[in-house]
Amino acid sequence: MICDAHVHVGYYSRKGLREPQYYSPRRVIGVLNRHNVDDFVVSSTCAQVQEIGTKAMLREAREVKRLVGGRAHMFFWISGHLYDEDPKMKWLDFSMFEGIKLHEDETPWMKNRRDDLYKILLMAKARGLPVMFHAGLNEGCKPMELAEVAKEFSTLRFNFAHCRPMEEMARVVAECPNVWTDTAYMSLENIPKLREYDWRGRLMFGTDVPVWQAHEKTSLDKMYGEYIKAIKLSGLEDATFAAFNSFIKQKR
Repeated sequence: MICDAHVHVGYYSRKGLREPQYYSPRRVIGVLNRHNVDDFVVSSTCAQVQEIGTKAMLREAREVKRLVGGRAHMFFWISGHLYDEDPKMKWLDFSMFEGIKLHEDETPWMKNRRDDLYKILLMAKARGLPVMFHAGLNEGCKPMELAEVAKEFSTLRFNFAHCRPMEEMARVVAECPNVWTDTAYMSLENIPKLREYDWRGRLMFGTDVPVWQAHEKTSLDKMYGEYIKAIKLSGLEDATFAAFNSFIKQKR
C-alpha cells in the first residue's frame, strides 16, 4: 500500500523552458493512479506565482476533489503574498483544506516574519490542522531550527519534508513526538540509508511530483516508478503507509 505525503499541482518551472508550465490536477493524479497510489497530500505550487490568487487556488482544489474525493488531502501552500491578501485565512471556511504548507525559501517566515508565522500556527492549532514545513540546509529550513517551533507548538502535527539532512532529521524526530518527515525529492540512492535510523513510526513516503522536471529532463511516470521501486526494495513500504495514516488521521 502506497500513500504519498508530498504531491503538487499548479504552475512550476520546467527545465529548458522559459515560462512556468501548468501541471493540472488531471495530469498529476493520472500519474498517481497509474502507480496505484492510495491517499496523498497535495498542495499547489501556484503559491509561488505572484499573479495567482486565492480564488484560483480554490478552483484548483475543487477540481482535485472532484476527480478523487477523499483520497486527496489538500494542504494550502500559504505564501507571504497570499497571507497578506487574506491574513484571516478565510479560505479555511471552505472546509477543503486539511493542512497548511510553509516554505522558508519562498517566504522567510522564520527569519523575517515570525509574528505572522505564529499567527498561522495558532490558527492551525485552533482548527487541528497539521503543518508541512520545507526542510533542508538553508537558514530557517534546518530541522533543528524548525524543531524549536515544533516544541513550542507541541500539540500540532508537523511534517518536516524532504528528510534532510538525514541524521539531523532523525535527531529531531526522536526529540519531537509531533514531527514526521517524508522522502520527497530524496535521491534514490539515499532511500536505502533510511534503514540506518529509527524514525519512531513517523517516516512517510513522498515524491515531490512533478517538481523533478524543473531540474532534469525526465518522464513523470518513469521517475515515479523509480521512487515506488526504491521504497519497496527498502522494506519500508508498510511503515511509511502507517506513518502517513497516523499523520493525517491522528487526533491530538
